[in-house]
Amino acid sequence: MAFTGPLEDRIAIRELHDTYADAGFRGDRQAWLDCWARDCTWITSFGERSGKEALAQQWDALWSTLDALGFFAIVGSIEVDGDTAVTRGYVREIAVMKDGPAQKIAGRYDDELVRENGAWKFASRRYSVLIREAGD
Repeated sequence: MAFTGPLEDRIAIRELHDTYADAGFRGDRQAWLDCWARDCTWITSFGERSGKEALAQQWDALWSTLDALGFFAIVGSIEVDGDTAVTRGYVREIAVMKDGPAQKIAGRYDDELVRENGAWKFASRRYSVLIREAGD
C-alpha cells in the first residue's frame, strides 16, 4: 500500500513536503534548511551533501545562478513506521537562470524521514531527474 501509518503523521509529512516546496518557490533558505534533520544527506546530480552546513552551501551555490524557481511537488507514497518514514514524491521545477535559458525539469525524490523533537524532518533525500526539457 502506498500510504500507511497514522493519518496524523501522514498529514504532518505532507505538510513537510509542502513547506519544502514553498521554501523553494520563495527562495527562503532558512525555511528550506528547517525541513532537514540534524544529520541529513541530500543526493542530487550535483553530488552527495551531508549535514546542514553542506546543504546550506549547496543552496547558496544554486541560488547564486537563479533569478526565480518554480517548484511544484506531489507525494506519491508515505510509509510511516514509528519515528521513521519513507516517502516517494515527484517535482516539476522551472528554474529561471540569471544567465541563459530557463531549465525545466521533472524529477523524483526518494526520502527517508525521522521524527526529531516531535517534528518530521528529511534525513535523506535522493533526487533523480526523469525529464529535462530544452530551455527557452
